[in-house]
Amino acid sequence: MRTLILYVKPHVQEDPLAMILGIGFLGAMFERHGLPVELLDERLASDADVREAIQRNDLIGFSALTPNVRRAIAWAKYAKQQGKITVVGGPHASVDPGVFSDTGWFDYVIRGEGDFSFPMLVEALREDDDDALQAVPGLYALREGSPWIDNPAPSLIKKLDELPLPARHLLPMQAYFENNPERLLYVFSTRGCPFKCIFCQKELTGRGFRVRSTESIVDELEFLIRTYDPGIIAFVDEILTLRKKRIHEMCAEILRRGLKFEWIANTRADCVDYPLLKHMHRAGCRRIYYGWESGSQRMLDVLKKDLTPEVIVHAARMTRRAGIWAKVYIIVGSPGETRRDVAETEKVLRMAGPDLIRISVFNPLIGTESWDAYQANIDVADLSENYVSSNRSAYTHENFTQVELEELRKEMVRRYERWYYAMPQRLRRSWERALYYLENPVLGRKRLGRALGIVPAPAPRIVTHHH
Repeated sequence: MRTLILYVKPHVQEDPLAMILGIGFLGAMFERHGLPVELLDERLASDADVREAIQRNDLIGFSALTPNVRRAIAWAKYAKQQGKITVVGGPHASVDPGVFSDTGWFDYVIRGEGDFSFPMLVEALREDDDDALQAVPGLYALREGSPWIDNPAPSLIKKLDELPLPARHLLPMQAYFENNPERLLYVFSTRGCPFKCIFCQKELTGRGFRVRSTESIVDELEFLIRTYDPGIIAFVDEILTLRKKRIHEMCAEILRRGLKFEWIANTRADCVDYPLLKHMHRAGCRRIYYGWESGSQRMLDVLKKDLTPEVIVHAARMTRRAGIWAKVYIIVGSPGETRRDVAETEKVLRMAGPDLIRISVFNPLIGTESWDAYQANIDVADLSENYVSSNRSAYTHENFTQVELEELRKEMVRRYERWYYAMPQRLRRSWERALYYLENPVLGRKRLGRALGIVPAPAPRIVTHHH
């Protein structure tokens, strides 16, 4: 039985185009079990490519995030019409299996982490073993319109080191690099997040915090550098620096091995301090992405961010002082937000001075606290038709229309960029860079030497091979 695992493309590609880790992990688990598997990322494929891949496989697994639900259903319909077995998993399937199974186009839904469950399902189907099928953790299936199998999601995977590395060799890595001039690669070192933000789906990875060993992480980094020569590596952890000691250990090991590469971290403003940021920079961290969501204390409390504007501003200043570039995520249109809250957010952004801001409209996703708390304001029909993107929402706001929110989102970005690129801010950043090089004289001498032509620029990378 041949399996195709398809990552369904979103209707808007907002993030940089890079390999999706989820289907990579599944591919690696299938290989470990000796099961034939093909991986396909629809963002790099034509409709004809997808149809051909469905034709040559027996079982089609879909990986679909909430914005991709409609497209996953359309492809599953096509696959069922070709007589294929269809399976779906991922965050949305974990919280809302009925949206898939009720269509009649999906034979099985897998809830929770599918690393172990999905190969179990395929082995049970291959053996035509109903008892084994009914024992698959997280499996949900209908028979004659009623739930036939309705198993709870499996326990969260505690020992992440037991997972194989993602099967990058099953995906067209060169095509990703051609579509991403930065040669971006993704890595994860943890799963889960203990915080209680009301907009975040936690069903798949949970509120616990599970970590890989330092050796395992740095081994993978070394493998990626030698195999693919990436331009930059992004850690896709929800909060990379939750345990600072762990990141100090990782940075020390990167430096001990002499690995020279640039990397990106996702984290929170209250999970960094200056010694950690300096150590991260020495080990190659050049960007941090922070989820701030708002600069208004009232909105931070509504979203249950457990942050203050003061902490946000302090983190941004420390990040810049450590020589790291900061991108921040902001939400507009949170429940009860007013223009005064927006003005407070803009004030905090100017005090903090991040290098890039990305603003999204508040979206209550099914399976989150915001979905339960604000049900009366959610247009479910609109949501089921359109699902979500960063610039529109099915949430009916108390103080803004959808058109006003979209214009507000764009205008906030325009105003911030005008301020950021104005001469006073350019001069401030130049002064801060100068202070950074005074504090780090070795780097300062190199920078000055390059500027004067005394120290040669780094040699261009020569890529010898790709897997």
